[in-house]
Amino acid sequence: MKFFKSNEGNVIVEFIGITVALLVPLSIIANSSIMVANAYLSTDVSARTAARAFVVSSSDASGSRAASTAAGLVAQDFDSRNGPISTKISCSKNPCLSPGGFVTVRVSKQVNLNLPRALGSRSVVVTSQHTAVVDELRSP
Repeated sequence: MKFFKSNEGNVIVEFIGITVALLVPLSIIANSSIMVANAYLSTDVSARTAARAFVVSSSDASGSRAASTAAGLVAQDFDSRNGPISTKISCSKNPCLSPGGFVTVRVSKQVNLNLPRALGSRSVVVTSQHTAVVDELRSP
């Protein structure tokens, strides 16, 4: 009986120690994964919105401004902590808003991860693109 009394309470201490040792790194990695998923969703919706804003604009210059503004607003709605986004627009025809042409918008965002330096890279670039068609019946 003396053997059991001397080990009393050790199971609770070991359980708490192992739980902390496993759950803290697991929660850090899960948080980083959620941040990347949020950034991917943000860039995907930003690219789609920017492409739509570009094809309904009246000129290429106003389309570029509208696309950048729309992408920035959508990204800000999702998460404003991860810094600015980069928007690049490419067109299949010149001028971009020629009827039947394609406008592709590529949106990139750098995500800062809350990982220790020992695990490697502390940031990831997430990129998404969307292609929209300029309406055939568009009036110039």
